[in-house]
Amino acid sequence: MSTAMYRCPRCGRINTVEEFREDRFCRGCGRLLRDRDRRVTDDVERGFMRFFPYTPYPQQLEFMKDAERVLSGGGVLVAEACNGFGKTVCALSVALSLGRRIVYATRTHEQVRQVLREIERINIKAGTEFSAVSLASRQNLCINDVCRRLPPLEAVEACNTLRKTGRCPYRSTFNPKVLSSLPLILSASRLISYGRTHGYCPYFMARRAAEECTVVVAPYQYIFNEAVRVRVKLEIAGKTLIFDEAHNADKVGQDALSDILSERTLKNAERELNLINGPTEFIHDLTAYIEESSSKEPTVKDGGELRRDLEEILGGDLERFSEDLDPMVEEIRLKKIQMGKIPICYLNGLLHFLSLVGSSEGSSYVAIYRRTRTGMRIIEYRCLDPSLALKPVIEEAYGALIMSGTLSPLNFFTDIMGLGEAEARTYMAIQKPENIQTFIDTSVTTRFKERDKEMLRLYGERISQYIMKIPNGTLIFFPQRKLMLDAVKIWLENNILQKINGKLYLKDKEVFIEGERALENTRIVDAYRESAKDRGAVLLAVFRGRNAEGSNFPYEEARGIFLIGLPYADYRDPIVRAQIRYFNNKAPHLGERWYVMDAFRAANQALGRGIRHIDDWCIFFLMDKRYASYWRFISEWARIGGIRRI
Repeated sequence: MSTAMYRCPRCGRINTVEEFREDRFCRGCGRLLRDRDRRVTDDVERGFMRFFPYTPYPQQLEFMKDAERVLSGGGVLVAEACNGFGKTVCALSVALSLGRRIVYATRTHEQVRQVLREIERINIKAGTEFSAVSLASRQNLCINDVCRRLPPLEAVEACNTLRKTGRCPYRSTFNPKVLSSLPLILSASRLISYGRTHGYCPYFMARRAAEECTVVVAPYQYIFNEAVRVRVKLEIAGKTLIFDEAHNADKVGQDALSDILSERTLKNAERELNLINGPTEFIHDLTAYIEESSSKEPTVKDGGELRRDLEEILGGDLERFSEDLDPMVEEIRLKKIQMGKIPICYLNGLLHFLSLVGSSEGSSYVAIYRRTRTGMRIIEYRCLDPSLALKPVIEEAYGALIMSGTLSPLNFFTDIMGLGEAEARTYMAIQKPENIQTFIDTSVTTRFKERDKEMLRLYGERISQYIMKIPNGTLIFFPQRKLMLDAVKIWLENNILQKINGKLYLKDKEVFIEGERALENTRIVDAYRESAKDRGAVLLAVFRGRNAEGSNFPYEEARGIFLIGLPYADYRDPIVRAQIRYFNNKAPHLGERWYVMDAFRAANQALGRGIRHIDDWCIFFLMDKRYASYWRFISEWARIGGIRRI
C-alpha cells in the first residue's frame, strides 16, 4: 500500500495528501507546497507498521522511519517531539521490529505503566508474544515488612543479610518451571501479586525475568550506575537502549556518579567499628577534617584537591584503603544481627564515598563543604560532567534512542551530553497550529533587581485580564514557592484575589495552591481537576515541582498556562556556579548557555502539561520580557502557531 505525502522544503514537515488538496500550504510553517514536493511512500508495508497498533500520523511515520534507519545501523538518534505525540509506542514498534532485545529507561511509575500497556497492544495487533518486565527498586517490589520500612540504602543491606542468614520468608531463586509460569507482561503489581501467592520475592523475580524478557523497563539510576547494573545483572551490550523523557538525563546521570559524606555517617561508622574492636583513629581524623573545612558559608574545592587531602589523612591510595576495610562491613552486619538489630552498615557508606573519590577523575568533580539546615557538616562530591554517565552506556549498547518533548536547542543538548556524533531531529507537533497559541508579555519580569511588590501586583493585574479569555482550568507556574506565596499575599491586598468563605478566587475561578507534600498535593490537584471541568479553576504551582513535570492536565484541565518569570537555577548555589565554570572551561560561554538552557528546559516542561492529545488545545502566556530575547529556546512544538508579543 502506497501513500502520497508532501515534505515541506522549509521546515521539513510531512503534509498528507488531504492537507495538500485542502489548501496547498504547509501546516507547519505556512509555505506554499508544490507538486514537486510530492513523494510516494510504502510506509504501511514497512516492518515497524506490522507492530504499530494505531493509525499513524505523518509526523509519527517520519519519526519511526528515522528511528529505524538510525537504530538498524547501530547509531544514536536524539528526538524531540511534543507531548501526546506517541513517542513511546513509536519507539517500541521500531525497536521490536529490528529483532533486538530492548532496555527502556524511564523516570516515573506512570511511564513504566505506559510502556507495558503499549507492548500489550503491540502483541494484540501483531499476534506476537513479546515479554516485558518492570525492573523496579526494592521500595516498590519488596514484600518483606522489615525491609520495606527502611530507607533505600539501608534496605539493600538488610535484604542481603536477611537472605544470607535465611531469615527472609520469600524465596529468591527460581527454577525454569516458575519462570515459564509468569505472566508475559510483568508489571510491579503483577510481580507482587504472584510473589505473595507463591512465596517468591518479587524484586529478585523481576531481576531473574529480566535476563530473558524482550523488553526490560528500568529506572535511569539503574542504567547510569555500573555497580547497580552489575548487581541486578542488567546487560546493555548488544541491546537497543531507549531513554524516555530524557530532558533530565544529565542531572540523573550526575546524581548517580555523586555522593555525600556526613558527620552522622562518621559517628555511626565509629560506633560500628567499636562493636568489633576495629580501628577508629582514621574516623577521628576525617571528622576533624570536615570540622576544619566547614564554615557558615559553603566552601568549594576541586575534586582532585579533595582526593589529595583524603590520601594525606588516610596515608595512601583511597581505593586500597577501602578494600582493606571492606571485610569489616560483613562482620558488622553479622554482629548487629546477633544483637537483634537491623543489619545496616554506615561503614559501607563511608567506604563507598572514599572509593568514589579515589577512582573518579577529580577534574570533572567538585567538593562542596557545607552545613545542612540542621547544622550537620557534610562534604558533597558532585559530578559536573553528565557525559561520564551517559557515554559509556551509549557506547556499550548497539543503538540508542534518546527522546523527550523538551530538548531544545538540540545541538546544545548533544554537546552537553557528549553526543556530538548523534543525529538530532525535532518533529512537528501533531496538533493543529491554531490549537497552540503562545504569547510573550514584555511588560513584566522576575529579574531579581526588578522584583518587588509593584511588579508582583502588575503580574496579578495582567493575569486577571488574560484569564477572562480562558475557559475551564488554568495553570500558573512560579520560579519559587516563596515568590508564589508572596504573590498571593499581594494579590489579596490589591483585590486581585478575593477570599470568600475561606476559599480564594481569581475572577470567578477558584484558586488552588500546590501542596508541599505528595499526599496533600494529590488531594488538592484532584479538587482542582473537578472544579476546572465544572466551574473553572486556577492551580498555582512551582517550576520543576511535581505538577510541572510529573502530572498531565489534558483538555479542560488546562486551557491556559502562565509562566511567571524564567526558572533560572539559584546562582548563589556553589554547585550551580561550579557547573557554569566547568562548562566554560570546556568551551567558551558553554556554561552561560547551559544556565539558560536549564531554565528553558524547566519552562518547556511546564508548558507541556497542557497539551496531551492530538485534538487538545491550550494558550500559553510567557510572562517575562526575557522570553522575547531567548524565544528560540522555546520548544518548537510550542511555537507551531507562532509567537506574539502583548
